[in-house]
Amino acid sequence: MVEETIRTIRETEKQAQEIVENARRESERIRKEAEERSGQIREEIIRNAREEAETVMEQAHVSGDESVRGAEAVIRNDTDRLKTSAKEKEKEAVETVISMLA
Repeated sequence: MVEETIRTIRETEKQAQEIVENARRESERIRKEAEERSGQIREEIIRNAREEAETVMEQAHVSGDESVRGAEAVIRNDTDRLKTSAKEKEKEAVETVISMLA
């Protein structure tokens, strides 16, 4: 009977040790899996951030190009208006000089 109790205790200890070892292995597997997954998530976040940054930069370029085209149009209109005004002033000046000479 004592031998039976000792054998039962040893078997229980062996089972407990196996449970602990299995738990340690499972814990290590889960840790590695979590580490790999966190690396994948980090890479995905970085990739998404880069894609978003590229999109924003592209939109900024388009917006900048549109602004430049708008500014060029305004400058052309102002230049044309100034040329017309200068020709009118020149004509007035010539007429004034001629009238002063006459």
